[in-house]
Amino acid sequence: MPEHPISLSPEFRATATTEREALLARYEECRARSDHHAELAADAAREAERYARTIRELGELLELEDQLSIVALSDELRGERLRDVAAEVVWRHFSAGDVVHYKQWFQLVVADGYRIGGKNATATFLTQVARVESVERVGRRSGLYKLVAA
Repeated sequence: MPEHPISLSPEFRATATTEREALLARYEECRARSDHHAELAADAAREAERYARTIRELGELLELEDQLSIVALSDELRGERLRDVAAEVVWRHFSAGDVVHYKQWFQLVVADGYRIGGKNATATFLTQVARVESVERVGRRSGLYKLVAA
């Protein structure tokens, strides 16, 4: 411990140490609340995006929107629609910081009743989920993806 130019009494040191520990505990509580609220905000933003997407799709079906999406032409998922659905499914089952293998993720999407397009559905899925913004690859060629706040 560095030497202080001012001599501190043992009573003051004890009081200051106790106060410092209390402040550290309060700081940690505030950080935990901040992280929790950030997660809630991210969840709310994803939920709002799902509502907006559903509203747009209903508008297209009702011919209130300008263009009918590709979803109406085929029930197989591909491209951006596959990425959107895959992200929604994985976030419904996991939270930020969780790690999931693409095979488990693929099974969750299929279990929800979706069909993946392409000659090789697994390859199509893997190609598209690698581009989902709210996940990041864990290692090289591990097949693992970590959920990150978008």
